[in-house]
Amino acid sequence: MHQKNQEVKTLQVPLLDLASLHHSIATEIQIEVDAVLKSQQFIQGPPVQRLESAIAQYCGAARAIACASGTDALFLALLALEIGSGDEVITTAFSFFATAGAIVRVGAKPVFVDIDEVTFNLDPVLLANAAQRHPRAKAVIVVHLFGGCADMDPIMDVASAHGLAVIEDGAQAIGASYHHRSALAM
Repeated sequence: MHQKNQEVKTLQVPLLDLASLHHSIATEIQIEVDAVLKSQQFIQGPPVQRLESAIAQYCGAARAIACASGTDALFLALLALEIGSGDEVITTAFSFFATAGAIVRVGAKPVFVDIDEVTFNLDPVLLANAAQRHPRAKAVIVVHLFGGCADMDPIMDVASAHGLAVIEDGAQAIGASYHHRSALAM
């Protein structure tokens, strides 16, 4: 029997719950914020240097450079490689929009490659096909997702064979490793 006016309950699930995370570290954050405000060193001060050093050590990298955002990090990496108008950059379609946004921001064209359906990371076979079809590609942005690394050995082989620079987006994989190497120190 069908009942009219049956009330449907919905569960609101937040996209991101930073409040609960913040609560557990609020005192530690406030101490650091107060120290920065007191020192008036808002850019490149000792806290930034400590962060860069700690991240480099944690990732087994020679250096780490703090940026305002992951988007800026990708943008600066593309600029450092002198990628711009007329160039193409191969990347995964399964990423935050900032990946393609950084490519477009430097004037280049994103070329999207699908993911490996097991790892959700860039598929090396599809990367090889795209690199062959896009001779104007100058780089590949690999996005490591969910704390897991893309299959970097075949990706590096493809990049080497086609003269592609490799940019690793490790925003979701800091501390992850691939064959006992840090995802961000390849």
